[in-house]
This record gives sequence, structure tokens and C-alpha cells, in this order.
Amino acid sequence: MSYLRFQLRQLLQRMWFLPAAFSAVAVLTVVIAYMLAGFAPDNLPFTLSSDAVQSILEILASSLLTVAVFALSTVVSALSSASSATTPRAVPLIAGDLRAQTSISVFIGAFLFSIVGIIGLSAGFYSEASRLFLFGVTLIVVVLVVTALIRWIGQISAIGRVANTIDAVEKQTQQAIEILAATPRLGCRAAEGQFEGRPITPLSPGYVQHCDAEDLQKLAEKHDLQLLVRSRPGAYATPVRPLLLVQGEIDEDTEAKLRDCFVVGDKRTFDSDPRFGFVVLGEIADKALSPGVNDPGTAIDVIDTATRLFLGWGEEADGEGFDRVRMAALDPRDVLEDVFRPIARDGAGVIEVMIRLLRGLETIAACNPVFAEGAERLEQDVLTRGMAALSARSDREALAAAVSQVGKNLSN
Repeated sequence: MSYLRFQLRQLLQRMWFLPAAFSAVAVLTVVIAYMLAGFAPDNLPFTLSSDAVQSILEILASSLLTVAVFALSTVVSALSSASSATTPRAVPLIAGDLRAQTSISVFIGAFLFSIVGIIGLSAGFYSEASRLFLFGVTLIVVVLVVTALIRWIGQISAIGRVANTIDAVEKQTQQAIEILAATPRLGCRAAEGQFEGRPITPLSPGYVQHCDAEDLQKLAEKHDLQLLVRSRPGAYATPVRPLLLVQGEIDEDTEAKLRDCFVVGDKRTFDSDPRFGFVVLGEIADKALSPGVNDPGTAIDVIDTATRLFLGWGEEADGEGFDRVRMAALDPRDVLEDVFRPIARDGAGVIEVMIRLLRGLETIAACNPVFAEGAERLEQDVLTRGMAALSARSDREALAAAVSQVGKNLSN
């Protein structure tokens, strides 16, 4: 079930899935309208001509094709803009936006509904009762199209914008943090002490996108094994960086089943991998600080966003339920460096960014004990980089004063 849920989430993020689903529903609706007519009484209180329904369907078919093409071109432009203005790693979030997909799906589904309805009317498939049912469904489709158009007007003003992309990354990262808090270590025990065993490596190098800890536990119970997951979701597994270590006797078939508990791909995903969200945020800030863009305001926005996320991330507790599977916790310092080190490196010459970075680290160190040590170390790194990059004496004095104030606040 864990694997199926993962695949379903991945499927929902494909741009073609919802339009295909809506198209199938549209065709099914026309068929149902034809079948329901068989249960209608022979004498209806009024009749509806074929031309009355067909004229409405022709208007929908001729206009919705243009609207659907325009909506798709807008999404393509937004994807290109998000890739160039932020980072290509954020593009799947824009493409997987269910709000935009729903609007496009309504346009395409309504267009296909109209085409199928026109074909049925022209071929004479519908009786008087069928035309009446089809007319009622057509009115519902018109309401859905108008609602989708109004919603789409509000979406096109934000889709693909830098601020909207940052919000999308923050939302996805927050969801990954909540998943991690709900199932610490995916339900596995904490990795303590030395653990030696037979390594299970992937067939080809790649990022771990999903780990089915429940199936690992079942296999461990069946074959009396103890397992240590070395590559949790987000890790890059290779023949020298195994997926897991196994204590106990296993054959080739069991080894293959253990390997199949991991989904390994060429790209990282946001599901169960909050570090990837912070990596993407760091890339957005890094792009904004490049000489060609020179947008320190976006870098400051990323710092504030990352600070909010760190304040809501608690300590990763020992998992419950899978007593034969162990997994190491994420290193808080690594997570901090994912987002803040690129900003400290490429924003070292911008005093506004350095001061905001110090204030963000101060807030994290004071409010979240899990990241306190890593935040304090990064503060020293920020000071070192800033002093080396800032050319103006007044900027160096301002940075030193900010570091001194941070130290006073933390000591109090």
C-alpha cells in the first residue's frame, strides 16, 4: 500500500493525468445520458429538438478548443519562466499544480464532451428522452466551464512567478516535514551503535525516491533478519553506497525482494524528502544572487521562508512499529547547509543578505534546539565569508555589529 500511495502521488503530478481522466468522464457522461433515456417515460411533458442541443454543443466545441490551447500555452510559458527565473528543480511543482491542471482538464473534457455529443446527435443516436438528458448535462458543463474560466483568470496572474514558486516549494517542503513527523524514520528504529551486514546495492546508481519500510519489516520477520537502511529517501545510492545492510542469511530471491522495496530514479522527489525542498530553496536564492539577476530581495524572501520551515521541524523521534528495521536520522547541520550555505557563499558581498541571514540563524538557534548547534556554526561561517567579501569598511563594521548582537541575544 505504501508503494501504491507513492505511485498514485506521482501519477497525480503528471500533467496529462487529470485531462485524460476528465476526458474519460466526459465520454462516459454522454454514454450514460444515452442509457438513462431507456428508463424515461414514453410521453414527456415537452420535447427538445436536436438543433437546440447541437447549437449549444457547437458553441462549446468551437470556443473551448481555443481556450484549452491558450491555457496550455500559458502553462508552458510559466514552466519556462519558472525554470529560468528560479530553478529547473521547481518545475515539477508548477506542472503538478492541481488547480491549474483542473482548469485545463475542464476545458479539454468539455471540448471532448461537445464533440462526442455532436457526433451522436448527427448520427441520430439520441431519442427525445436522450436529448433531454443530454441537454441537462450540457447545462451543467456550461456552469463548470464558466467557473473554471473565472478561476483560471486568477491563476494566470500568479503561475510561474518567483514568489508563487517559492510558496509552492514551501508548501511541498512543509508537507514532507509533516509526513516525517507523523512517521519518524518511516516507522523504523533509530540506528545505534555499530551495524555490520551484507550490503544490498541498487542495480544502477540513482536517487532513492521511496522506501517501503513495511515490506522490509515483513521480509525481515519472514527470514529472521535485521536491517539497517543506509539510503533513506533523497540519498544517492550507488554500488559503493548501498541501499541497506542485512544481518542474516538470504538468497538471491530474497535479495531481489529487499531491493524492490526501494524506488530508485534519476531525480529526487519532494515526497518524504524535506531536504530536497531546502535544496531547491537554496538554488532559487543562489540564482537570484547571480550577477545576471542581482535580486537580493528574493534571497531574503528565501531566508525568511526557510526560517519558518525550520521553526516547525522538531526532533526526529524513534520510529514505532518496525522493530527489525533501523534507519539513521537526518543530520540537522546538513539540512541547514542545504539552503543557507549557497546563500552565504554567493551573497557574501551583499550586506543586506548577510544581516538577514544572521537574523534567520539567530531565530533558529534560539527557538529550535534541534538546529541550534548547526545554526551557531553557520553564523561563524557567515561572518568569515562576509568579512572576506565585503569591500567597504562600513559594511564590515555593520556585519560585525550584527554578529555581536546575535551573540548577546543568544546568551540572554
